[in-house]
This record gives sequence, structure tokens and C-alpha cells, in this order.
Amino acid sequence: MIPSFFLNRFWGRRQDGVAINEALQIVYMLEFKRSTDRDEGFLEVKEAEANEQHKSIIGALKAAALKWEFEQINFVVGNRGSVVESDFYTKLKKLDVQEGKKDKLFADHVTQVCEAHNRVIVSFLQQVQGDMRPTQIEREHWAQCARVRR
Repeated sequence: MIPSFFLNRFWGRRQDGVAINEALQIVYMLEFKRSTDRDEGFLEVKEAEANEQHKSIIGALKAAALKWEFEQINFVVGNRGSVVESDFYTKLKKLDVQEGKKDKLFADHVTQVCEAHNRVIVSFLQQVQGDMRPTQIEREHWAQCARVRR
């Protein structure tokens, strides 16, 4: 019998998403990570961390479904909003995303990242400055998240 601690630890490591290519019998485990982007190697560090995080469940799935391949794809965003464009496009290619959709996906992704950063900034400023309404904070501190066009 396996102790519940190990079972909970195993099943508690679920991915953020899954993409399945039935024709090729490949299951892609999708993981989305944030990282400090001050250091040049932030992408590689976070990739390794994410791969280690899900190594056990991917190993178990490979053992349970021998005819299928299981692969993890990590999307990493820097805390200051950086997205490594070449890495993003490489991963979309691996997922077999149609060429005409890649630019829109990248633009939407960058816009979402910017808007998420704005929500964090507004929340922080509301806590620090007290009674300010979000619209006041937005006008003064909001990053320009105009929809990225490609």
C-alpha cells in the first residue's frame, strides 16, 4: 500500500493544460510558468524546474500507456513581462499550430501578460495607497497594453 502522502504528492502535480494529437499518439503536457527575467538564463532555469516538477507523472503515464508518447511543453513568462518570441514560436510549431494562427496567438499571449501585470500593480497600489479607486490608479500607473498587432 502506498502512503497517502506520496499519492497526494503524485496527483497534486497536475499540469496547467493538455493537448492531444491522436493521429501521432502524442500527449503534450502544458505548463505555464512565471520567472524573474533579470538574468539572461531565466528561460532555461524555469524550463528545468518545470520539467522536474512533472517528471514523475510523465514517467508513470509512459509506463501505463506504452503506445503513446508523452511530452511536456513549458511556456515561460518573465515577471517583467518578457516573452522569448523564438521559444514561443518553436513550441507552437511542436504543437502543430497552423502557420496563419501563430502570430495572433503570440499577440494575444503578450497582451494577456501585460494585462495580468497591470492587475498585480493595481492590486498592490490599492493595498498601499488605500482608498484609491482602480480607475485613478489605472490612469496614473497602468502600463500601455494596447493590443499587440501582428
